[in-house]
Amino acid sequence: MSIAILSTGTELLKGTILNTNAGFLCRRLAAAGLRPVLELTAGDHPAEITAALGDALRAADTVLITGGLGPTRDDLTLDAVSRFFGLELEIDPLLAEKVEQFWSRRHDGRRAPKTVLRQARVPHGATILPNANGSASGIRIDTEYGGRMRRIFLLPGPPAELEPMAEESVIPAVAAYEAGAGHEYTQGFLAAGCGEYSVQLRLEKLLRDRPVELAYCARPEGTRVFISGSAPAEVEAAVEEARTELGDAALPAGSLDLVTAIAALLEKRQLTLVTAESCTGGRIAGMLTDHAGISSVFKGGAVVYSNELKHTLLGVPEELLARFGAVSAECAEAMVCGATERLAADCAVAVTGIAGPGGGTPEKPVGLVYIAAKVGEELRVGEFHFSGDRRRVRESTAARALLLLFGLLSGKEGQTFLPPPQKSLRPEER
Repeated sequence: MSIAILSTGTELLKGTILNTNAGFLCRRLAAAGLRPVLELTAGDHPAEITAALGDALRAADTVLITGGLGPTRDDLTLDAVSRFFGLELEIDPLLAEKVEQFWSRRHDGRRAPKTVLRQARVPHGATILPNANGSASGIRIDTEYGGRMRRIFLLPGPPAELEPMAEESVIPAVAAYEAGAGHEYTQGFLAAGCGEYSVQLRLEKLLRDRPVELAYCARPEGTRVFISGSAPAEVEAAVEEARTELGDAALPAGSLDLVTAIAALLEKRQLTLVTAESCTGGRIAGMLTDHAGISSVFKGGAVVYSNELKHTLLGVPEELLARFGAVSAECAEAMVCGATERLAADCAVAVTGIAGPGGGTPEKPVGLVYIAAKVGEELRVGEFHFSGDRRRVRESTAARALLLLFGLLSGKEGQTFLPPPQKSLRPEER
């Protein structure tokens, strides 16, 4: 028994839309102890869809297909799949009524065009999967192919429609189908500040005799480690061994996100946090506010791109800016101190630098960034030199700022989990 995911949509192949549906389905399947063996993307052309479906069926008995169920001319998935299995499409009266009502509510009572009613078609013998959030219902096809029973789930493309349908109608059914195949158990954690290759070298040797599988995902803030196996006890034991090996770098089991760890430490110590950002333009605050519930500890921040706002909002002295410049350790320190004072918080991070592609000089090249973190009376300022394009520099800056903050909050600043800056500037050196 096995599972494949087939996403349809020329826009996905062009890169104009990110395929979040595949990631969502993989995560939800993994949470149910199931793992797809194949993930494919095909354009909105019948030949491409049927070719990809054939590949999926050679690898799996259950295929989840997303996209192409709408009313427009590029919504061809249902037609292609029905022809592949030789199934006749029929209008379902109840579904036609639902589509008509859905259209009428959104178009001032007007009748739905014939093209919209295409969404009421169902392959003969198929099961309708209800969609409470859109007009295109999902479809389940149970059919024989290649001498075996196969299960095909067709799901709409919009995530707001696909995700509830998957939770309610698809994941439980797939889990029931695959119950006899043996489930997989996975745990993960973040190795903060550690490179993917160094983590792999240490863990592959450590766990080579255990019946588990390791996977890694490099992130700007470190490496996510995933350990999988069929026996939960073996996986849990391997995770603890791995975390012991990595020492302070390893977040608790299940912690894949540095922001979550920071939020937990702030809540535990009953501290509040603010941000002061120049070159990252609010990226750090955005990462923090992605975390549900962060409002209990994160008060907000200031994006101070100009020297004028660094002075007026954060109180950075004009003479300091004139003497050292905005991209300096002195400015970063003044920003973090000004943020905690003027925004009335216990902790802060501040960043200032040159993200590029222009603006660099021989003395202050592109990629030069100063990061400051303050927790209570503890203050650290570091000088960093990041490589890559503008996006890469900004991502690296935000990640390193959170690492520096986490180190101060956890009392582990300067230990092995935190990559040292190119120059660490302590108070006596500034």
